[in-house]
Amino acid sequence: MSDNYLQIDPNEFAMQVIATSHADTNLSNSALIKKNLTLYLEAYYLIDDFNHLEVSNLEQMKQQQISDLFDKMLSGRFNV
Repeated sequence: MSDNYLQIDPNEFAMQVIATSHADTNLSNSALIKKNLTLYLEAYYLIDDFNHLEVSNLEQMKQQQISDLFDKMLSGRFNV
């Protein structure tokens, strides 16, 4: 069993998510800021949760189990 873990930088990931998201031109500045902040926090904590999983456990999981895990992690996502 390996002592190496897959680690993704939560800040870099969240910033990339925001950079690649499409801005709604109909939103006010305040609404756009709230949307981006929500998106940043969701991405940040999703990756933070992922980083706490051991790679060895992921390797042993079936693809459906991995999909179910990510669905559970995303289930708290706000619909912005």
